[in-house]
Amino acid sequence: MAGPFPPFSAIPITSGSVWPEPYDGAEAMMVEASVGADSTWRLAFDVPTVLPSGTAKLRLSARANAATGVAKVNPQWVSVAVEEDFGGASVNAEGTQTVTWGTGDEDQIKEAKVDLDADTVVAGERIKMDLVFETTDWTLAVKSAWDAAIIWE
Repeated sequence: MAGPFPPFSAIPITSGSVWPEPYDGAEAMMVEASVGADSTWRLAFDVPTVLPSGTAKLRLSARANAATGVAKVNPQWVSVAVEEDFGGASVNAEGTQTVTWGTGDEDQIKEAKVDLDADTVVAGERIKMDLVFETTDWTLAVKSAWDAAIIWE
């Protein structure tokens, strides 16, 4: 495995629903309990100038003090070159990922790995990514803490 390469920027887009906060001693991307509307974190990653071998994947880690519940997140991204409009670049959806908590899972690290194939990862470019936390079928009733990194496996 190569990486992890964490984002160099994480900005809460949906005011009131997502925010930064320390969680268990580390800064986390927080998401409100019982998400009432789709809520977005915007991330930016630097891609290495030489791509590691393997498949580029988004590694999402989540924690919540929950013994039951489901969270839904749809990573949407695009690779952006120098001299391209980063802000205006349209993102492509990877599809909704499900993270589930059950009995005994309180504050355990949950993980989802998503192949990054909705666009092409290009050496030396930047990745613009929206993590869209979707209200449809979301049942997690407590706030949750998230982090993200790009890895190659």
